[in-house]
Amino acid sequence: MLVAEQEVALRTKEFELLAELARHQGSAVSRETLMARVWDENWFGPTKTLDVTMASLRRRLHTAEATASRTVRLPQITTLRGHGYRLDPAPSL
Repeated sequence: MLVAEQEVALRTKEFELLAELARHQGSAVSRETLMARVWDENWFGPTKTLDVTMASLRRRLHTAEATASRTVRLPQITTLRGHGYRLDPAPSL
């Protein structure tokens, strides 16, 4: 992924998670949907995996935004308690 022409390294699941949220930008995506589409519909592990991957993705995006050579605002991932997540458009500068 590129941010202000700088490459941001994402792990495979981080990228897939971001891509799934981007496909539904502005809309709520349930935890169950994310687990089925990013991991596998047959995943039987804990959904804590989603939380850990989401935290890592947010850290990487925050770091990329903070270290960009020019002012850059990235879309924000909003937690929807009890449901899932939503990718919101980048805030205005």
